[in-house]
Amino acid sequence: MGDRCPQPKRLHLRGGAGVHPNGDGHPPQHVEVGVRRRGARRGRHLQSRGVVRQWVCHQSGQIQVRSGMQVLFTSEDAHYSIYKMAALQGLGEEGVITVRTDSEGRMDVSHLKAQIETAVAAGCAPFMVSATAGTTVLGAFDPLPEIADVCAKYGLWLHVDAAWGGGLLFSRTYRGRLKGIERADSVTWNPHKLLAVPQQCSTLLLRHQGLLSECHSRSASYLFQRDKFYDLKYDTGDKYLQCGRRADVLKFWFMWKAKGTIGLEKHVDKIMDNIGYFVEEIQKRSCFKMVIEKPAFANICFWLIPPRLQGQQGSPDFSSQLHRVAPKVKERMMKKGSLMVTYQPLREWPNFFRFVLQNSGTSFKDMDFVLNEIESLGKDL
Repeated sequence: MGDRCPQPKRLHLRGGAGVHPNGDGHPPQHVEVGVRRRGARRGRHLQSRGVVRQWVCHQSGQIQVRSGMQVLFTSEDAHYSIYKMAALQGLGEEGVITVRTDSEGRMDVSHLKAQIETAVAAGCAPFMVSATAGTTVLGAFDPLPEIADVCAKYGLWLHVDAAWGGGLLFSRTYRGRLKGIERADSVTWNPHKLLAVPQQCSTLLLRHQGLLSECHSRSASYLFQRDKFYDLKYDTGDKYLQCGRRADVLKFWFMWKAKGTIGLEKHVDKIMDNIGYFVEEIQKRSCFKMVIEKPAFANICFWLIPPRLQGQQGSPDFSSQLHRVAPKVKERMMKKGSLMVTYQPLREWPNFFRFVLQNSGTSFKDMDFVLNEIESLGKDL
Protein backbone atom coordinates (compact mmCIF):
# COMPACT_ATOMS: atom_id res chain seq x y z
CA MET A 1 0.00 0.00 0.00
CA GLY A 2 2.11 2.87 -1.24
CA ASP A 3 1.41 6.56 -1.54
CA ARG A 4 -0.39 6.03 -4.86
CA CYS A 5 -3.02 3.72 -3.40
CA PRO A 6 -6.37 5.16 -2.34
CA GLN A 7 -7.77 4.43 1.08
CA PRO A 8 -8.99 0.84 0.75
CA LYS A 9 -12.67 0.07 0.94
CA ARG A 10 -13.88 -2.97 2.80
CA LEU A 11 -14.67 -5.69 0.30
CA HIS A 12 -16.97 -8.63 0.80
CA LEU A 13 -15.74 -11.35 -1.51
CA ARG A 14 -15.88 -15.08 -1.19
CA GLY A 15 -12.67 -17.03 -1.15
CA GLY A 16 -9.24 -15.68 -0.40
CA ALA A 17 -5.66 -15.63 -1.45
CA GLY A 18 -2.28 -16.24 0.08
CA VAL A 19 1.41 -16.15 -0.64
CA HIS A 20 4.48 -17.36 1.20
CA PRO A 21 6.90 -14.44 1.61
CA ASN A 22 10.58 -15.23 1.72
CA GLY A 23 11.03 -13.60 5.07
CA ASP A 24 9.82 -13.18 8.61
CA GLY A 25 6.12 -12.78 8.04
CA HIS A 26 6.18 -9.08 7.19
CA PRO A 27 6.38 -8.99 3.38
CA PRO A 28 7.15 -5.30 2.75
CA GLN A 29 10.20 -5.45 5.00
CA HIS A 30 11.80 -8.77 4.19
CA VAL A 31 12.83 -8.41 0.56
CA GLU A 32 16.12 -10.13 -0.14
CA VAL A 33 18.50 -7.69 -1.75
CA GLY A 34 21.74 -8.52 -3.53
CA VAL A 35 20.94 -12.20 -3.99
CA ARG A 36 21.70 -13.41 -7.49
CA ARG A 37 18.28 -14.33 -8.66
CA ARG A 38 15.62 -12.59 -10.60
CA GLY A 39 13.48 -11.61 -7.61
CA ALA A 40 16.28 -9.53 -6.10
CA ARG A 41 15.79 -6.80 -8.72
CA ARG A 42 12.42 -5.77 -7.32
CA GLY A 43 13.90 -5.77 -3.82
CA ARG A 44 16.66 -3.40 -4.92
CA HIS A 45 14.13 -1.05 -6.53
CA LEU A 46 12.00 -1.00 -3.38
CA GLN A 47 14.94 -0.44 -1.06
CA SER A 48 16.43 2.24 -3.28
CA ARG A 49 13.12 4.09 -3.22
CA GLY A 50 13.14 4.02 0.57
CA VAL A 51 16.73 5.26 0.72
CA VAL A 52 16.05 8.11 -1.72
CA ARG A 53 12.92 9.17 0.17
CA GLN A 54 14.82 9.20 3.47
CA TRP A 55 17.60 11.33 1.96
CA VAL A 56 15.16 13.82 0.40
CA CYS A 57 13.17 14.15 3.63
CA HIS A 58 16.31 14.83 5.64
CA GLN A 59 17.48 17.40 3.11
CA SER A 60 14.14 19.22 3.10
CA GLY A 61 13.26 18.73 6.75
CA GLN A 62 9.87 17.28 5.82
CA ILE A 63 9.81 14.38 8.28
CA GLN A 64 6.52 15.17 9.98
CA VAL A 65 2.86 14.25 9.90
CA ARG A 66 1.17 16.21 7.12
CA SER A 67 -2.45 16.93 6.30
CA GLY A 68 -3.76 14.41 3.78
CA MET A 69 -1.05 11.81 4.42
CA GLN A 70 -2.01 8.18 4.86
CA VAL A 71 -1.51 6.82 8.36
CA LEU A 72 -1.80 3.43 10.03
CA PHE A 73 -2.14 2.42 13.66
CA THR A 74 -0.34 -0.23 15.68
CA SER A 75 0.48 -0.83 19.33
CA GLU A 76 3.61 0.39 21.07
CA ASP A 77 4.69 -3.24 21.41
CA ALA A 78 4.24 -4.12 17.73
CA HIS A 79 7.08 -5.58 15.69
CA TYR A 80 9.59 -3.05 14.36
CA SER A 81 8.95 -4.23 10.79
CA ILE A 82 5.75 -2.18 10.77
CA TYR A 83 7.90 0.95 10.77
CA LYS A 84 10.28 -0.44 8.15
CA MET A 85 7.32 -1.28 5.92
CA ALA A 86 5.98 2.25 6.24
CA ALA A 87 9.37 3.71 5.33
CA LEU A 88 9.89 1.39 2.35
CA GLN A 89 6.40 2.00 1.00
CA GLY A 90 6.80 5.76 1.01
CA LEU A 91 4.56 6.53 3.98
CA GLY A 92 7.50 7.21 6.23
CA GLU A 93 7.83 6.07 9.82
CA GLU A 94 5.91 9.20 10.80
CA GLY A 95 2.93 7.57 9.11
CA VAL A 96 2.79 4.95 11.88
CA ILE A 97 0.70 6.17 14.81
CA THR A 98 1.37 4.33 18.04
CA VAL A 99 -1.39 3.08 20.34
CA ARG A 100 -0.83 2.50 24.04
CA THR A 101 -0.99 -0.96 25.59
CA ASP A 102 -2.55 -2.06 28.86
CA SER A 103 -0.73 -3.60 31.81
CA GLU A 104 -0.49 -6.96 30.01
CA GLY A 105 0.79 -5.57 26.70
CA ARG A 106 -2.51 -5.60 24.75
CA MET A 107 -3.58 -2.74 22.52
CA ASP A 108 -5.76 -0.20 24.35
CA VAL A 109 -8.87 0.02 22.16
CA SER A 110 -10.06 3.27 23.75
CA HIS A 111 -6.75 4.91 22.90
CA LEU A 112 -6.95 3.46 19.37
CA LYS A 113 -10.29 5.23 18.85
CA ALA A 114 -8.85 8.47 20.23
CA GLN A 115 -5.80 8.25 17.95
CA ILE A 116 -7.99 7.67 14.90
CA GLU A 117 -10.18 10.65 15.76
CA THR A 118 -7.12 12.83 16.31
CA ALA A 119 -5.65 11.80 12.94
CA VAL A 120 -8.90 12.50 11.12
CA ALA A 121 -9.20 15.90 12.79
CA ALA A 122 -5.65 16.68 11.63
CA GLY A 123 -6.67 15.97 8.03
CA CYS A 124 -4.85 12.63 7.77
CA ALA A 125 -6.23 9.62 5.91
CA PRO A 126 -6.26 6.54 8.19
CA PHE A 127 -6.26 3.31 6.18
CA MET A 128 -5.15 0.41 8.40
CA VAL A 129 -4.84 -0.99 11.89
CA SER A 130 -2.13 -3.57 12.45
CA ALA A 131 -2.99 -5.73 15.47
CA THR A 132 -0.70 -8.35 16.96
CA ALA A 133 -1.47 -11.91 18.02
CA GLY A 134 1.55 -12.76 20.13
CA THR A 135 3.82 -9.75 20.62
CA THR A 136 7.56 -10.33 20.40
CA VAL A 137 8.45 -9.53 24.00
CA LEU A 138 5.42 -10.10 26.24
CA GLY A 139 3.54 -12.54 23.99
CA ALA A 140 0.35 -10.48 24.29
CA PHE A 141 -2.73 -10.92 22.12
CA ASP A 142 -4.47 -7.71 21.10
CA PRO A 143 -8.29 -7.77 21.58
CA LEU A 144 -9.12 -8.64 17.97
CA PRO A 145 -12.95 -8.59 18.17
CA GLU A 146 -12.97 -5.07 19.60
CA ILE A 147 -10.34 -3.87 17.14
CA ALA A 148 -12.34 -5.39 14.27
CA ASP A 149 -15.38 -3.39 15.42
CA VAL A 150 -13.32 -0.20 15.33
CA CYS A 151 -12.06 -1.00 11.84
CA ALA A 152 -15.61 -1.66 10.65
CA LYS A 153 -16.78 1.66 12.11
CA TYR A 154 -14.06 3.71 10.40
CA GLY A 155 -13.71 1.65 7.21
CA LEU A 156 -10.13 0.60 7.96
CA TRP A 157 -8.22 -2.46 6.81
CA LEU A 158 -7.53 -4.88 9.66
CA HIS A 159 -4.18 -6.63 9.49
CA VAL A 160 -3.21 -9.20 12.13
CA ASP A 161 0.43 -9.98 12.74
CA ALA A 162 0.10 -13.59 13.93
CA ALA A 163 3.66 -14.44 12.94
CA TRP A 164 4.35 -15.78 16.43
CA GLY A 165 0.95 -16.63 17.87
CA GLY A 166 -0.78 -18.04 14.79
CA GLY A 167 0.34 -21.58 15.52
CA LEU A 168 -2.06 -21.72 18.48
CA LEU A 169 -4.85 -22.23 15.94
CA PHE A 170 -3.78 -25.88 15.76
CA SER A 171 -4.68 -26.36 19.44
CA ARG A 172 -8.30 -26.81 20.42
CA THR A 173 -7.27 -25.83 23.94
CA TYR A 174 -5.57 -22.52 23.11
CA ARG A 175 -6.97 -21.33 19.77
CA GLY A 176 -9.52 -19.16 21.55
CA ARG A 177 -6.75 -16.65 22.23
CA LEU A 178 -6.97 -15.71 18.55
CA LYS A 179 -10.71 -15.09 18.63
CA GLY A 180 -11.58 -12.43 16.06
CA ILE A 181 -8.76 -13.27 13.63
CA GLU A 182 -11.41 -14.56 11.22
CA ARG A 183 -12.51 -10.93 10.74
CA ALA A 184 -9.08 -9.79 9.53
CA ASP A 185 -8.49 -8.54 5.98
CA SER A 186 -4.94 -9.93 6.06
CA VAL A 187 -2.88 -12.14 8.35
CA THR A 188 0.81 -12.91 8.55
CA TRP A 189 1.84 -16.21 10.10
CA ASN A 190 5.26 -17.84 10.46
CA PRO A 191 5.17 -21.66 10.73
CA HIS A 192 8.92 -21.50 11.34
CA LYS A 193 8.25 -20.01 14.77
CA LEU A 194 5.85 -21.86 17.07
CA LEU A 195 5.55 -24.90 14.79
CA ALA A 196 9.36 -25.13 14.37
CA VAL A 197 9.35 -25.51 10.59
CA PRO A 198 12.91 -24.92 9.28
CA GLN A 199 13.47 -21.27 8.37
CA GLN A 200 12.28 -19.53 6.32
CA CYS A 201 8.59 -20.35 6.14
CA SER A 202 6.17 -17.45 6.30
CA THR A 203 2.70 -16.82 4.97
CA LEU A 204 0.57 -13.85 4.03
CA LEU A 205 -3.14 -14.66 3.91
CA LEU A 206 -5.70 -12.32 2.36
CA ARG A 207 -9.47 -12.28 2.62
CA HIS A 208 -9.93 -10.62 -0.76
CA GLN A 209 -9.48 -12.72 -3.88
CA GLY A 210 -7.34 -11.23 -6.64
CA LEU A 211 -5.96 -8.31 -4.66
CA LEU A 212 -2.34 -9.43 -4.82
CA SER A 213 -2.47 -9.58 -8.59
CA GLU A 214 -4.15 -6.19 -8.82
CA CYS A 215 -1.44 -4.69 -6.63
CA HIS A 216 1.71 -6.36 -7.99
CA SER A 217 1.16 -7.93 -11.38
CA ARG A 218 2.82 -6.39 -14.42
CA SER A 219 1.98 -9.24 -16.82
CA ALA A 220 5.42 -9.12 -18.43
CA SER A 221 4.94 -11.05 -21.67
CA TYR A 222 8.52 -12.37 -21.67
CA LEU A 223 7.80 -14.28 -18.45
CA PHE A 224 4.05 -14.60 -17.97
CA GLN A 225 2.66 -15.50 -21.37
CA ARG A 226 -1.13 -15.59 -21.55
CA ASP A 227 -1.31 -18.35 -24.18
CA LYS A 228 0.34 -21.15 -22.19
CA PHE A 229 -1.19 -24.59 -22.56
CA TYR A 230 -1.90 -25.03 -18.81
CA ASP A 231 -4.23 -23.28 -16.36
CA LEU A 232 -2.70 -19.86 -15.64
CA LYS A 233 -3.91 -19.89 -12.03
CA TYR A 234 -0.85 -22.06 -11.29
CA ASP A 235 1.45 -19.34 -12.64
CA THR A 236 1.56 -17.41 -9.38
CA GLY A 237 4.92 -15.65 -9.64
CA ASP A 238 3.54 -12.36 -10.92
CA LYS A 239 1.25 -11.71 -7.97
CA TYR A 240 3.97 -11.25 -5.37
CA LEU A 241 6.57 -8.55 -4.84
CA GLN A 242 9.45 -10.76 -5.93
CA CYS A 243 9.67 -12.81 -9.07
CA GLY A 244 11.96 -15.79 -8.51
CA ARG A 245 11.57 -17.30 -5.05
CA ARG A 246 12.03 -20.60 -3.23
CA ALA A 247 8.94 -22.68 -2.60
CA ASP A 248 9.33 -22.35 1.16
CA VAL A 249 5.84 -23.65 1.89
CA LEU A 250 6.78 -27.10 0.55
CA LYS A 251 8.67 -28.07 3.71
CA PHE A 252 5.69 -27.06 5.82
CA TRP A 253 3.44 -29.21 3.62
CA PHE A 254 5.76 -32.19 4.18
CA MET A 255 5.79 -31.61 7.94
CA TRP A 256 2.01 -31.30 8.07
CA LYS A 257 1.61 -34.49 6.05
CA ALA A 258 4.06 -36.32 8.32
CA LYS A 259 2.75 -35.14 11.69
CA GLY A 260 -0.86 -34.49 10.79
CA THR A 261 -3.08 -31.85 12.36
CA ILE A 262 -3.29 -33.87 15.57
CA GLY A 263 0.50 -34.14 15.71
CA LEU A 264 0.89 -30.38 15.38
CA GLU A 265 -1.74 -29.90 18.07
CA LYS A 266 0.22 -32.17 20.41
CA HIS A 267 3.36 -30.15 19.63
CA VAL A 268 1.65 -26.89 20.61
CA ASP A 269 0.00 -28.34 23.71
CA LYS A 270 3.29 -29.81 24.97
CA ILE A 271 4.99 -26.43 24.63
CA MET A 272 2.20 -24.75 26.59
CA ASP A 273 2.35 -27.47 29.27
CA ASN A 274 6.07 -26.85 29.69
CA ILE A 275 5.45 -23.12 29.89
CA GLY A 276 2.83 -23.62 32.58
CA TYR A 277 5.28 -25.66 34.63
CA PHE A 278 8.03 -23.07 34.11
CA VAL A 279 5.77 -20.31 35.45
CA GLU A 280 4.79 -22.38 38.49
CA GLU A 281 8.43 -23.03 39.34
CA ILE A 282 9.43 -19.39 38.94
CA GLN A 283 6.71 -18.34 41.35
CA LYS A 284 8.07 -20.75 43.99
CA ARG A 285 11.52 -19.13 44.03
CA SER A 286 12.19 -15.84 45.81
CA CYS A 287 15.10 -15.00 43.49
CA PHE A 288 12.78 -14.60 40.48
CA LYS A 289 10.10 -12.01 39.80
CA MET A 290 7.63 -12.24 36.89
CA VAL A 291 7.11 -9.19 34.67
CA ILE A 292 3.59 -10.39 33.78
CA GLU A 293 2.19 -12.64 36.50
CA LYS A 294 -0.11 -14.57 34.15
CA PRO A 295 1.53 -14.66 30.70
CA ALA A 296 -0.80 -15.31 27.77
CA PHE A 297 1.63 -17.27 25.66
CA ALA A 298 5.04 -18.97 25.46
CA ASN A 299 6.98 -15.79 26.37
CA ILE A 300 8.01 -15.90 30.01
CA CYS A 301 9.48 -12.57 31.11
CA PHE A 302 11.17 -12.38 34.50
CA TRP A 303 13.90 -10.79 36.55
CA LEU A 304 16.62 -12.61 38.46
CA ILE A 305 17.09 -10.83 41.78
CA PRO A 306 20.45 -11.94 43.24
CA PRO A 307 20.73 -12.38 47.03
CA ARG A 308 22.50 -9.00 47.34
CA LEU A 309 19.47 -7.17 45.88
CA GLN A 310 16.70 -9.11 47.59
CA GLY A 311 14.76 -6.91 49.99
CA GLN A 312 16.23 -3.77 48.39
CA GLN A 313 13.31 -3.02 46.07
CA GLY A 314 12.67 0.31 47.78
CA SER A 315 16.17 1.67 47.40
CA PRO A 316 16.67 4.49 44.86
CA ASP A 317 19.28 2.63 42.80
CA PHE A 318 17.55 -0.77 42.82
CA SER A 319 16.30 -0.45 39.24
CA SER A 320 19.67 0.62 37.85
CA GLN A 321 21.44 -2.24 39.63
CA LEU A 322 18.85 -4.78 38.50
CA HIS A 323 19.28 -3.46 34.95
CA ARG A 324 22.88 -4.73 34.94
CA VAL A 325 22.09 -8.26 36.13
CA ALA A 326 20.62 -9.80 32.97
CA PRO A 327 23.43 -8.70 30.59
CA LYS A 328 26.06 -10.12 32.95
CA VAL A 329 24.22 -13.44 33.34
CA LYS A 330 23.78 -13.61 29.56
CA GLU A 331 27.52 -13.08 29.13
CA ARG A 332 28.30 -15.87 31.57
CA MET A 333 25.87 -18.38 30.05
CA MET A 334 27.24 -17.79 26.56
CA LYS A 335 30.87 -18.09 27.63
CA LYS A 336 30.03 -21.26 29.52
CA GLY A 337 27.94 -22.57 26.62
CA SER A 338 25.06 -23.72 28.80
CA LEU A 339 22.15 -21.54 27.64
CA MET A 340 21.08 -18.80 25.28
CA VAL A 341 18.22 -16.81 26.84
CA THR A 342 17.64 -13.29 25.60
CA TYR A 343 16.95 -10.17 27.63
CA GLN A 344 15.74 -6.63 27.00
CA PRO A 345 14.29 -3.55 28.70
CA LEU A 346 10.74 -2.45 27.93
CA ARG A 347 9.37 1.01 28.61
CA GLU A 348 10.15 1.82 32.27
CA TRP A 349 11.17 -1.75 33.14
CA PRO A 350 14.88 -2.54 33.57
CA ASN A 351 16.45 -5.44 31.66
CA PHE A 352 14.61 -8.73 32.16
CA PHE A 353 14.97 -12.23 30.76
CA ARG A 354 12.61 -13.49 28.07
CA PHE A 355 12.40 -17.26 27.94
CA VAL A 356 10.63 -18.39 24.75
CA LEU A 357 9.90 -22.02 23.99
CA GLN A 358 9.10 -23.65 20.63
CA ASN A 359 10.68 -27.08 21.09
CA SER A 360 8.15 -29.76 22.13
CA GLY A 361 11.01 -32.21 22.69
CA THR A 362 11.83 -30.50 25.98
CA SER A 363 10.62 -31.72 29.37
CA PHE A 364 9.95 -30.42 32.88
CA LYS A 365 13.51 -31.48 33.70
CA ASP A 366 14.78 -29.07 31.03
CA MET A 367 12.68 -26.28 32.54
CA ASP A 368 14.29 -26.96 35.92
CA PHE A 369 17.74 -26.82 34.34
CA VAL A 370 17.10 -23.39 32.82
CA LEU A 371 15.98 -21.91 36.14
CA ASN A 372 18.75 -23.57 38.14
CA GLU A 373 21.40 -22.42 35.67
CA ILE A 374 20.25 -18.79 35.60
CA GLU A 375 20.05 -18.72 39.39
CA SER A 376 23.52 -20.23 39.72
CA LEU A 377 25.12 -17.88 37.17
CA GLY A 378 23.82 -14.79 38.96
CA LYS A 379 24.00 -15.69 42.63
CA ASP A 380 27.17 -13.62 43.26
CA LEU A 381 26.12 -10.49 41.38
